[in-house]
Amino acid sequence: MKSFYLYNKGTCTRLKLFGEEVKNLLIENDWRERSSDQADLILFNSCSFIRKKEQEFLYLIGKANKKKKKGQKLAVFGCLPKTAKEKILQISEEIQTHGRDIEEIAKSLNLKKVKYKISHSYKKDDESFWQKFTLKINDLFLHDGSIIFRLKKDQIYHLRISEGCLGKCTYCTERLTTKFKSEKICDVIWKYLEGYRTGYRLFSINSDDTAAFGLDRKENIYDLMSALLEFQYQSFFAIAEFNPRGLIDKRIYKILSSKKIFYITIPIQSGSQKILDMMKRPYQIKKVENALKKIKKINHKLKINTHIIVGFPGETEEDFQRTLRIIRSSIFNRVKIFSYSDHQKTESYHLPNKINGATKLSRAIRLKFAILHSSIKNRSLSDFLLNIRTI
Repeated sequence: MKSFYLYNKGTCTRLKLFGEEVKNLLIENDWRERSSDQADLILFNSCSFIRKKEQEFLYLIGKANKKKKKGQKLAVFGCLPKTAKEKILQISEEIQTHGRDIEEIAKSLNLKKVKYKISHSYKKDDESFWQKFTLKINDLFLHDGSIIFRLKKDQIYHLRISEGCLGKCTYCTERLTTKFKSEKICDVIWKYLEGYRTGYRLFSINSDDTAAFGLDRKENIYDLMSALLEFQYQSFFAIAEFNPRGLIDKRIYKILSSKKIFYITIPIQSGSQKILDMMKRPYQIKKVENALKKIKKINHKLKINTHIIVGFPGETEEDFQRTLRIIRSSIFNRVKIFSYSDHQKTESYHLPNKINGATKLSRAIRLKFAILHSSIKNRSLSDFLLNIRTI
């Protein structure tokens, strides 16, 4: 019986779920999961979203290659083989590389054509003291679904509605890693009902870009969410990675007015229209800001998360101040901050006026304190507990 070890940490939710899918595929083909020093095959599920992640995984792969025993093989799948394959092969030309295609991996490992299980949940990495403390406070006093969503991943049932992205963002390598493909609405609903029957009550609508769902098959995210919300079950939804361009459609207001939706991530990336245009982000920030204010009035309990990139090439202090102003406006409950990093396969790599590391760090810190101050101003203990972890 062949054996494997899977490193499935340090990636986004979509990749972790894909890693679990690969794991289930191997187990159903009679492979046994063992420790890294005993396995025949060591697998890495990898991320390359930012340079720091790319370097982290290259280091781990290199370390595993040095430590591997005679007869052991190494394989890397996920995003890194599509964006930095040559760097992996510099470590060793014997390392197998795969992307985010389950059929490709099955074929490469000579696995039988069996019906593999699709994972919809995964166990979060070991909890820190602060995470345990926050969960305890939530259990005793707050009962806030957003804390469960952020910190108790094994209680979330992920509905993967599509993969890939239709965007053309100048800084992004993720869109190079897989083609855009949506599930059918009827299939997503069937998966939802399956999750509910097995005891889940918190569901995450998961995709690289949920706003783009269905555009490849004449369906859309608004019809999908309307169908899910029609069920009279006590289930609640979080929507991941909803591109702000989706706020242009007025149907979003009806969807987000539902009390069943408790969390949504809307990555604006910057508050400066000049920077957004350079990023090739397809929306007007003023319209997005107005839409978010309206949504907050309609459903004031809805938690809105966003992503911000600081230090994009050409970002002036005035550009940054525009971003800071939006964060201080209390529209967002949580902000995930990324410092811009160059990648040779992106358009932004060739842009002039790069921002130095000290400036990027300073801006990131100022944003972190701005969102923390916002949670204090709004007297939201749950937001404060989640945000203070980033300080």
